Amino acid sequence: MIPQTVGAKYDAGKVAKIHCVKNDKLEDLNIKNKCYLLMIIFEGSVSFKCKNKIFEAEGPCFVCFDETENPKLIKQKGLKCNSIYFNPEFLNINMSFERIRSEDYEQLALMHDMFLLKPFTDSEKFVYLLFEEYISNLSLWFDNLEEELKIQRDWYWSCRSRSYFMEIILLLERVYGIIETKEPKQIKKIKNKHLKSALIYIESHYNKSITLENITTAASINHTSLTKIFKEELNTTPMDYLWKHRISVAKKHLEFTNLPIKDISIRCGFKTVQHFTRKFEQYMGVTPVVFRKNSVKERKSAF
Repeated sequence: MIPQTVGAKYDAGKVAKIHCVKNDKLEDLNIKNKCYLLMIIFEGSVSFKCKNKIFEAEGPCFVCFDETENPKLIKQKGLKCNSIYFNPEFLNINMSFERIRSEDYEQLALMHDMFLLKPFTDSEKFVYLLFEEYISNLSLWFDNLEEELKIQRDWYWSCRSRSYFMEIILLLERVYGIIETKEPKQIKKIKNKHLKSALIYIESHYNKSITLENITTAASINHTSLTKIFKEELNTTPMDYLWKHRISVAKKHLEFTNLPIKDISIRCGFKTVQHFTRKFEQYMGVTPVVFRKNSVKERKSAF
């Protein structure tokens, strides 16, 4: 399969290198040298052969393949799976298969925060378990992505679909089991159950109006103890982590889409554009508009 969605009324002829399949039966996994595949398995189980080994996946989970793999379906049971077939260039035009495999990719990815595809290029693992708390957002983002690609309601259809796909990929990156520092290989696993519950709650509700009380309730611990754990483990506070997480997601939308600032602010849990701009400048030192302009300029100059 060579994934593509072609513009009709708006941006006629424009090709978005992505294709969604709801309730995918996985009957033809013909992706080798053609595309990446992200399976979102909500229920049931599936087994497949890859690298001459049998792998099993049981929902809820992600299953990730890059274009070098040739997976073969062995069996499935009670499967409910939504699939996204895509070329990484859909995320970023510079993410060609050749560049991702090149020697300078690590340096470029570090410079431009482009490690989103790590779960796909990790040749040791294909299956990543999902927390139940993430399922609702995942279903919504997939449905919105599919609808945007199908309806193409305005000139922003490609950017808006990319933004929903970005949300899914960002969640996959977090499920990959990391809170990353600037060095991508320095990975910190979260072991404290209260902290883990708090982070899961924040990362699945950041686009809504949430309070410290909401976070402590989700973590089953009082706010004093939770704040102490956050400071010891992450050198931050629960609310500061929330704001940083919102800004982190907003940065990706600003870097890789032309989505209007107002849309981004709402999607990331800010009540107004003004509030978003103030918080963004507080954490990043520049406004969202300036950040987007600089990011595009830097990215173009590096390739």
